[in-house]
Amino acid sequence: MLVAIGTKNPVKIRAVKKAFRKAFGGGSFSSVESPSGVSHTPASLAETRVGAETRARHALEKTKGADFGVGVEGGVQKTGDGLMLCGYVVIIGKDGKVGIGGGTELVLPGAYAKRIYRGEELGQINDDVSGEKGTKHGGGAVGFLTKGVATREEYFRLATAFALAPFISEEVYSA
Repeated sequence: MLVAIGTKNPVKIRAVKKAFRKAFGGGSFSSVESPSGVSHTPASLAETRVGAETRARHALEKTKGADFGVGVEGGVQKTGDGLMLCGYVVIIGKDGKVGIGGGTELVLPGAYAKRIYRGEELGQINDDVSGEKGTKHGGGAVGFLTKGVATREEYFRLATAFALAPFISEEVYSA
């Protein structure tokens, strides 16, 4: 089984690999830089989902012999509780079957929200606030804001597991 992952981000790649290995016991993986077709920090659940699907389709199309294309996208969603961090994983099988999984949400601090509303990218904001570089390739805002209690990798691993449900529980989804 060959899984094409539509990103070069090591955190997202590890998350996808862990979920697929747990679900299927193995597999081969290829990562390809894939455009999301959405803004650098998608500003709604819908835009975040579209970004994940676009990345999945691109990865599947660009990887010869791939059985699955996987797109992973993080974004934000305005809610009554504040600006929430959100994420989606879309998995597309070579047969066209689609699985979609969302991550859990986290309310972002007001200072983050203000900067996002001004058009800044979440990863850069988190780098500035944390004083670290490249946090989106590590623990991300999730890891920083929870002080490591949760990580960005865990966040996307769970979303990948949720997106795998139609593939690993086919008998239930096809009934």
